[in-house]
Amino acid sequence: MTVHRHPGLPRRAVIQGLAAGLTLLVMPRVTAGLDAALQARFGERRPANGGVELEVSSLVENGNSVAVTVRADPSQPAPTALHLFMPRNPEPWGTSFNIQPPALAEFSTRIRLSGTQDLMAVAEWADGRLGATAVSVMVTLGACADEIYGEF
Repeated sequence: MTVHRHPGLPRRAVIQGLAAGLTLLVMPRVTAGLDAALQARFGERRPANGGVELEVSSLVENGNSVAVTVRADPSQPAPTALHLFMPRNPEPWGTSFNIQPPALAEFSTRIRLSGTQDLMAVAEWADGRLGATAVSVMVTLGACADEIYGEF
């Protein structure tokens, strides 16, 4: 059997181009949702990289129940709060936990994800500093699918 290839663009280049185009269409909405959620929680303050760890599987089969652990970086002083943001969900802010010593600066929970997205964990210290980390999570079957997400 002989396989004939089209002399035009390679299939990989076409797929990459389509993915880039889709990203350009969706990202402004996702970024706007995350910016609004950060603004609502922290005002004009924005987190620097680091200070918090986010543990979640990078590939989940079903977005209805995704295990997540957020913990403060043990090499730094304990923060006063930990926050979780899910920018593609109908509500980008996921949860916040205030921490009082001697409690560990850590929480584990299960969340619903509407689809593939970058989760962001933010640690907040008493002096006003913010630290953050993000993890990309690929979801094969999303949750939160309703008329709000018809545009994605």
